[in-house]
Amino acid sequence: MSEKEHEQTGPIFAAIRRGKVKPGTAEEFAARVKAGALPAMKKMDGFKAYFLVAGAEDTIIAVSLFTNKAVAETSTQTLMPWIKENLGPLLASPTEAIDGEVIVSDTA
Repeated sequence: MSEKEHEQTGPIFAAIRRGKVKPGTAEEFAARVKAGALPAMKKMDGFKAYFLVAGAEDTIIAVSLFTNKAVAETSTQTLMPWIKENLGPLLASPTEAIDGEVIVSDTA
């Protein structure tokens, strides 16, 4: 692919969520997200990408990318009933939310 094909036209917005899962539950958390939340997100207006990162000390970081700012800002609230039912039992602490426009981006 040429460099031009990788360029993004228009803004991208990120919805980032960080929380802690109960010890030993990161893989189950990921499986539930892949089976339930991810298909729902893919149907959201402007969905571009999703990344789930398992960090140190049972930290989980989710990054959702959208071309629609409003959807990015409300994506967690939109999925809240599913999150409470399916992921709540695996969480050790509430999640922290950060939303914003991506101002630097580069993909291979």
